[in-house]
Amino acid sequence: MFIGVHLWLLLLFASGYVEAVERVALRREYNDVSAAVDSLVRMMQVADAEVLKKLPETRPERVLPEGMTAVMIFWADDEARVWLNDFPVGETRLTPVEVTVPDLYFQGQNRLRVRCWDTDRVESGFLGGLYLKDGVGRLYPIVVSNGTWETSGGRATEIIYAHPMPDIPGAQPIWGMRMFGFVDMAITFDRGAIDRALAKSASARPMAARRQAMDYHTFAQKIAVLQARREKLRADLARQSNLSVPLYNQERTRSASLTLGKAAPLTEKVSAPVAKNVRSWSEKLPAVQQQLIYPDRRALKGEGAVTATTGDVVPTASDRGSREQAYRPPEERGGMKSETKDEGVDAQVQPQGMRRGGGGGQSSQATRLGLLLPTLIVGIYVLYVAIRWQSLMGEND
Repeated sequence: MFIGVHLWLLLLFASGYVEAVERVALRREYNDVSAAVDSLVRMMQVADAEVLKKLPETRPERVLPEGMTAVMIFWADDEARVWLNDFPVGETRLTPVEVTVPDLYFQGQNRLRVRCWDTDRVESGFLGGLYLKDGVGRLYPIVVSNGTWETSGGRATEIIYAHPMPDIPGAQPIWGMRMFGFVDMAITFDRGAIDRALAKSASARPMAARRQAMDYHTFAQKIAVLQARREKLRADLARQSNLSVPLYNQERTRSASLTLGKAAPLTEKVSAPVAKNVRSWSEKLPAVQQQLIYPDRRALKGEGAVTATTGDVVPTASDRGSREQAYRPPEERGGMKSETKDEGVDAQVQPQGMRRGGGGGQSSQATRLGLLLPTLIVGIYVLYVAIRWQSLMGEND
């Protein structure tokens, strides 16, 4: 009887220990995700606080022609930031940059805005253009930098730039009326300008430029994915226990606030509403636009799914004919497309420093493996107690 009670208590302790460790792992990942969200919002707030108050309009149709993407190619002496319809596109310092601008950020009426500044008092200028880009890399200019841009003091000035500069097709170096300082320049264009770009002669590709994603789009993607993960972790925590998930603010409370190391306490009072709004907005997008936020990624089936070798001979180039033209790629069976919306986090690359754990995937397997050792120790201890008890009982007899 005593042995049975003892074993029952030890097993109960082991079960509780395992559950506690799993809860800690979930909460740790929840904290990591919250810190990542807070950091992203904090960085965007420093770059452009006003943009946190708006989101791109949702619409069922495309503005860009089918088969075309839009790219902003720009360069500045010394530095510049670019916005499209007040959404941050990117920035540069003395380096030509090519930024892909998703269709999502275009409207019927558009405003392209740049802010430039000089830092070395040698020479200053801005050079750039917004282009349609086809599948082979040809560029069709929508708008380029020239004397039609507006500044606070009137039209921009096309300047003579003495030093070497990149070859951005059709663009002229421009600046304000006075040298140096800050210069804000903008140009407006409608959907007709996008359609008319196709009628213009395509230009050869410019010199090599640093390619990057649109700043705001990268922000929106990461926030939407992280918020989806945080919602799932919160639900998992609620199912496992009554453990509360407090909202952390700058104001001190009874419990110590989570911090970003040496940076500052979490400011979820600001970051949490932003993340919820972005997540809610992304879920309401049409399917085609939603793929811009949660792009599909086909997972490898692994070497175990290899098709068995047959006796057929591989066709050579001389066999090419109607077979090549009739080819259609096979549809993905059992793929991730249907899971993209709800499982967007697992379909994305996590930001550096983020741990994946708790709720699923590789980290949950690692957690279970990590729990195996203490469980084995407890089991060995139980077995030792049982054998020792029987030995003592035999000595008493």
